[in-house]
Amino acid sequence: MDFLKGKGAVVTGAASGIGKAIATAFIDAGASVLLCDLNAKALADAARELGERAIGRVTDVSEENQVEAAMRAANEAFGSLDIVVNCAGFGAIAPLTDLSAERWTAVQSVTLGGVFYGVKHGARRMLEQGRPGVIINISSVNARQAGEGQVAYCAAKAGVDMITRCGALELGARGIRVVGIAPGLVETPLTKKELEDPAMRELFLGIIPMKRPAQAEEIGAAAVFLASDHARSINGDTIAIDGGSLTRGYPALLTGLKKAA
Repeated sequence: MDFLKGKGAVVTGAASGIGKAIATAFIDAGASVLLCDLNAKALADAARELGERAIGRVTDVSEENQVEAAMRAANEAFGSLDIVVNCAGFGAIAPLTDLSAERWTAVQSVTLGGVFYGVKHGARRMLEQGRPGVIINISSVNARQAGEGQVAYCAAKAGVDMITRCGALELGARGIRVVGIAPGLVETPLTKKELEDPAMRELFLGIIPMKRPAQAEEIGAAAVFLASDHARSINGDTIAIDGGSLTRGYPALLTGLKKAA
């Protein structure tokens, strides 16, 4: 269905995984999408695969000027910027006492800073247009659930949820909704190696009541709904797509794996 027909969108982290699944779902729903990612080859492949309504743009979301330029490019290419999805991010697994300042800063710059820049400049462009818009921030169950060895990622994603709330508070009366999606374990190229490890797979599936990882396409479908007028009263909330894992604790990625070994 053409829920997003004629809409112009930016999706960061769009060359693979969840970001690509969201971009694909948006195009299937009628939108045109500027795909942003650091991986130039994967980005070109994704844009080619998605067709004429997809444009790839190499973007480092930790650099504010590059994010601002991407928002402007989407507006110029599509005639409007109606939807922004801030999906780019990564984590670092290390005990808190061993995590380097450099690694901490790198995670915050991309996973938290990139979302801030995306909300800031996406909203600015929408306000300049004088038309409503939707900003979707991709968070994580780790925004609410502490993860062993994941202090940088958990802190960044908790910050993402608060950016979503603050954005909704400040921008809602001006016609811009800011919402979030918090995936749990999702089957993507990034998690493929982990899921192929029997010990790691058992740790993760053991805390998911539905006993399966989510598919990236499920995140894409949720993003289409949130970006559409069907969700026009949803603002400031972050929806978990996790098979129910938030009803239990997060797997112990350090001590749990040691015990399994």
